[in-house]
Amino acid sequence: MASETARPLIVGIGASAGGLEAFKSFFSNVPVDTGMAFVLVQHLSPDHESMLAELLGRVTELPVIEASDGNRVTPNCVFVIPPDATMTIGGGRLAIVKPAPPRDRRRPIDTFLQSLAEDQNENAICIILSGTGSDGTLGVAAIRDHGGLTLAQAEYDHHALPGMPQSAAASGQVDEVLAVEAMPARLVAYQTYLRDGAGAKDADGLRTDAVQHMTTIMGALRARSGHDFSEYKERTLVRRLQRRMQLLNIDTPANYIKHFRDKPDELDALFRELLIGVTQFFRDPDAFAALNEGVLKGLVGGKGAHETVRIWVAGCATGQEAYTLAILLCEAMDGQVSKPRIQIFATDIDDRAIAFARIGRFRRPIAGVSPERLERWFKPAGNDVCIDPAIREMCVFSTHSIIKDPPFSKLDLITCRNLLIYIDPTLQDRVMRSFHYALARGGRLFLGSSESVTRSARLFTATDKKYRIFERRETRELSFPDLPARRGVIETPPLPARRPEGAGIGASDRLEKTARRVMEKYNPPHVVIDRQHQILRFSAASMGRYLEPAPGAPDFALFAMLRKPLRTAVRALLQELQAGKAAVRQNNVPLRVDGHPHLVTLIAETIDDGEAIVLAFQDAGPAMSKDLVEQDGKLTSEAMRSLEQDLLTTRTQLLSTIDELEVASEEMKSSNEEYQSVNEELQSSNEELETSKEEMQSINEELQTINAEMASKNTQLTHLNSDIKNLLESTEIATLFLDASLRIKSFTRGVADIFSVRDTDIGRPITEIVGLLDYSDLQRDVKTVLRKLTITERRVTLNDDTMAFEMRIRPYRTVDNVIDGVVCTFLDITRREASEVAVRASESQFHAMAESIPQLAWIMDGDGYIFWYNRRWFEYTNTRLEEMQGWGWRRVHHPDEVDRVVAHLKHCISSGEVWEDTFPLRGADGQFRWFLSRAEPMRDETGKIVRWFGTNTDIEDQRRSEELRELLLKEMDHRVKNLFAIIGGVVTMSVRAATTPQELADTIRGRLGALADAHLLIRVRDHESARPLTLDILIKTILAPHIGAAGANDDARAVFAGPAVSIDGEAVTSLALLLHELATNAAKYGALSVTKGRLQISWTLDAKQLALEWRETGGPAIVGPPAHEGFGSKLARRAVNGQLGGELTFDWRVEGVVVRLSAAAERLLP
Repeated sequence: MASETARPLIVGIGASAGGLEAFKSFFSNVPVDTGMAFVLVQHLSPDHESMLAELLGRVTELPVIEASDGNRVTPNCVFVIPPDATMTIGGGRLAIVKPAPPRDRRRPIDTFLQSLAEDQNENAICIILSGTGSDGTLGVAAIRDHGGLTLAQAEYDHHALPGMPQSAAASGQVDEVLAVEAMPARLVAYQTYLRDGAGAKDADGLRTDAVQHMTTIMGALRARSGHDFSEYKERTLVRRLQRRMQLLNIDTPANYIKHFRDKPDELDALFRELLIGVTQFFRDPDAFAALNEGVLKGLVGGKGAHETVRIWVAGCATGQEAYTLAILLCEAMDGQVSKPRIQIFATDIDDRAIAFARIGRFRRPIAGVSPERLERWFKPAGNDVCIDPAIREMCVFSTHSIIKDPPFSKLDLITCRNLLIYIDPTLQDRVMRSFHYALARGGRLFLGSSESVTRSARLFTATDKKYRIFERRETRELSFPDLPARRGVIETPPLPARRPEGAGIGASDRLEKTARRVMEKYNPPHVVIDRQHQILRFSAASMGRYLEPAPGAPDFALFAMLRKPLRTAVRALLQELQAGKAAVRQNNVPLRVDGHPHLVTLIAETIDDGEAIVLAFQDAGPAMSKDLVEQDGKLTSEAMRSLEQDLLTTRTQLLSTIDELEVASEEMKSSNEEYQSVNEELQSSNEELETSKEEMQSINEELQTINAEMASKNTQLTHLNSDIKNLLESTEIATLFLDASLRIKSFTRGVADIFSVRDTDIGRPITEIVGLLDYSDLQRDVKTVLRKLTITERRVTLNDDTMAFEMRIRPYRTVDNVIDGVVCTFLDITRREASEVAVRASESQFHAMAESIPQLAWIMDGDGYIFWYNRRWFEYTNTRLEEMQGWGWRRVHHPDEVDRVVAHLKHCISSGEVWEDTFPLRGADGQFRWFLSRAEPMRDETGKIVRWFGTNTDIEDQRRSEELRELLLKEMDHRVKNLFAIIGGVVTMSVRAATTPQELADTIRGRLGALADAHLLIRVRDHESARPLTLDILIKTILAPHIGAAGANDDARAVFAGPAVSIDGEAVTSLALLLHELATNAAKYGALSVTKGRLQISWTLDAKQLALEWRETGGPAIVGPPAHEGFGSKLARRAVNGQLGGELTFDWRVEGVVVRLSAAAERLLP
């Protein structure tokens, strides 16, 4: 006991996708000293190293170890499965096998949990965390079956992906569904309960005080459920009772009895606990493959279309095994011309499991089912799949107990897998007799891997020992089992003195009758034995003188029970019979009885065509003493006389008796023959009646099963009809069902508004009913639909035109795809048409408004698909709707901006924020202009965005004005600084050239005046009132402050050459800025900074552009372009590129710089 209590609880935790966060949350709440061991099994990629141990080590103080082969599972440690491995546990040590199986057969969680259940029993705990699929479901069932605790992660948990936890919970094998954070506390509470109750358990962990209460508990359960579990194995009952007590935290069986008396529903939970509900499609694939090859293919191949293959699945649980057999049988009949009917009776005592099986709906993915079978035999139903109707029709599901209910009959196959291991041997024998009766000649029995027929070897012979497939043997056993359910059946009274009350009629009774006829001759004590010398029957007379049972287990071998002095003689008789004799005897075989010598006559005779032997023992009296008959070795005279007298008397009496016996014998023979003839006729009739009664009981049970299935289907049909009726009424669509002759089959209430029909009109032709429709072609349209099997749609109205309907006539197809009339639906579209008219008017007003605004307008749906643009958009972009709809608008966006715009728009669509952005769009001329785009979302009554209405406003001119204003501000700042520099330079140079103060003052005043004039010229914006400004005037005005500042001849320092070019008012500023910058730089550093410097400005003009060249010579030598472009140069370049639509280049020569300007003529000319 100490070793059992010292073992730590081992917690197996399975997870897949999303499992890391669940693991972290779990171990963040696990105390460091629980004494439990944790083993983590996760779906890992076989191609990558796992980081799980390292990641979990950051959130818990418990040691986290990647498992290796042979690791002992120790308390307060976490073991993690390595990648590409299968892990199991045995003897408290982990076993690692690499590589893991292929993905389609890899179920690492189930594999580990099943081994954990077998190794640890109630010390095992399993937890199923987040993950997709169904791995872990079978492992949960194994843990629960061995008495352990099972938990699953709640669906509402923010960590959970519901596939694996939901699959486990749906199996009914999970004890509790909890949030991850609550699980550690539940484990600690469970551990405390186990430790507190350890003293009441034996070395195997079973409570020693439960047995004494078991009769009370099983009696209450029998009264509640109607099922008797008293003949289940005691250890199984104790283990399941123990689990219920653990889950309820009840300390003693007596308190558990009080609990279910206060809460009778607990007995229902105990009933579910005792059921064996573990099942799976193609569970143990090798066994089903052997069954398919050895049995199923032969069954369907050996029967024709008018025959039936009958199968019984006993203990079917939720039906997967029954459906598996149906699938295999259908596959076996592929290509078979003459296919038999398949009838599978699937039974269980769990009515909830039977209800689930009848529905035939299972959660994906389904363990054990290949993708090919899944596609062929299952139909998608949301996240689930439903069994194919053809497979479903083969299976009849019913609640039935193999223990108390009569069996089915004439079956070809019975499958009863992993049920017999839970019941005791006596009940197993009874069930086996029931199966033997139910199977037809040559029928097969398919058992689980841990079950056998050793105790029933006389009834079944193995055809495949490895996979537990057995064949029915023909025996002389009672033909109908004595089931508890038969106690309520009126038995046929037995014939007097012929057989014991309640015994069955069969081969054994024939032996009895034959033996009885033989014994009428001898009437001694006797036994009936078979050819193997096994005793089949004892006579009513005492056999104590001749047989003596050996101590120990019962042994019915004749020579094991026969007294030793008789064995030699009996063996000699049996050898004579074996040599061919029909009857033999041996007289005066000596035997001591109560210490005195006796003589026995042995008689042996074969019966039942040599299949059995009657062995009789006839007492010949005590052996005579020599002292009574001899003196000196001779008979005395007195003895001789006495013997002679006795002999004479005996002879006389014998002759007389013989005469009387001969007469009586003749009379008796005649009477006996008549009696035997009548008796044999009565026996034969009674046997026929008994056989018929037994067959009727089996047929009655089969009918009850079918009736239960039909009642279930009728209930489903009633519910379905109610659903369909409510569905049709809720749609408020008038629906009329007609047969091919236009007779009314059914209709909904709305039809009364269209035709004057009542319930009594069902069956009448619709043409006889007064219609309110302005429509006379119904008969013609119905015939057209039936002939062409197409759908006809029409708009029809009432005679008074107050209502309009969308009429649709379509063929009525049965589930067997047979055309059986038509369905006419009349959808009231009166309001819809009125709404459509209003909508069209509203849309017309909207489009008129949208087409009249100057903006580019567009409409987008809730997913970002633009499906309408106004005319202004197409005029500007020169595109068509086919090019622009959806996301086609991206092609007219500037490539530098389009990705940002798309990202911003997607953000607004997902968040519902108001859309506003600025970006350039390419026009029909290929030039880009800037637009301000705005859009407001439009929502439905639920708040969902259904549409966006947006406009794009041209802001190119506004943007240019803003840029120009900014440019002018910057240029003004720059110009002021340069102006002061120029003034300083002018003053300096004037001082050098002037000879008198007056001359200096006049020179400075003139230069400053020229600067003022130039500045005034540049500032002027309104040229309409002034004479046109030409390029040469602008140039001379800008250069006036600089030319001749050093006293040189002005005309000699600067030369201008070019045609007269009038300049637009908006271009003056940009040109003046450029010329001012060039002149300032020339005056500071270039040709105008020295006396010998010269400047030549020339220009040409054509239809497209103005070309201007600024050439300096004679100035300071230039060694190369400046290292950095100055602010003024940047400002000038930006003005040329932006406002003039031109290009500016610099050629830095030693003798002086050459500047070339090209500008768009349309930007310059007024």
